[in-house]
Amino acid sequence: MAASQGKLAGLADAAELARGAQRIALGGWSFSRRPLAVAMHWAAQGLRFDELLVLTGGIETDLLLAAGVVQRVRGFYFGMEALGMGPGLKGGCEVIEETETSLMLGLNAAVEGASFLPLPARHGVALAQLRPELRSLRCPYTNDEQLAIPPLHVDVAYVHAWRADRQGNAVFAGHRAADRLLALAARQTVVTCDELVDDITAGGVEADLTEPLVCMVVHAPGGARPGACLPCYEADWPTLLDYCALERDAVAGWARARLEGFAR
Repeated sequence: MAASQGKLAGLADAAELARGAQRIALGGWSFSRRPLAVAMHWAAQGLRFDELLVLTGGIETDLLLAAGVVQRVRGFYFGMEALGMGPGLKGGCEVIEETETSLMLGLNAAVEGASFLPLPARHGVALAQLRPELRSLRCPYTNDEQLAIPPLHVDVAYVHAWRADRQGNAVFAGHRAADRLLALAARQTVVTCDELVDDITAGGVEADLTEPLVCMVVHAPGGARPGACLPCYEADWPTLLDYCALERDAVAGWARARLEGFAR
């Protein structure tokens, strides 16, 4: 009898969930465990959605801006760190600036079904100046001024894992970032993984993400390259440097060529 495929899906089908979405979230941190195979598919195919939510935006964010996939970016850091600016950032973009605290509060408000969560105004002075649309209120207990941080609902979250099984259980390994919180806040979550196993929990392994939170699993070996996915591979710094040197109109072709190599 053939083994059940569970939630296993192809890259194209999983990527298609983002088409026309209001807000898509990408997991990972810095150059580690970014779902780049999905981002490159969007860039190569010309898919569009409104807003990209990332904690720290790197090459995955830059290439989506350069290819015109996303209209605006929401996060608290965006750049290529010591590598300088990529072609997407060089061309300019619309950015909704958050602090790490306000981003976490917005995601937690979405998880809890709250209309807002409070941020003490003394901790959000710069944020209030950048984001004058944020409402303020007085605490009924202390009378202190607070900013009301609205929920950040996510249509689809995409995260990349070291290992996953067909049911949707996944192990990240290394830095977990806020990937579980993104999955909790999202209406749907897709896991791409380097290694596909029969049962992630066999041998007492504890999953970082469990099957009720996941709608699709994509087996994508090398799916975080040219970034890292430890313990499988480290970041490919020469390729990252080559990317930074690209012209904006060359990014979609770069993504298409890498996807063709990925498919082989």
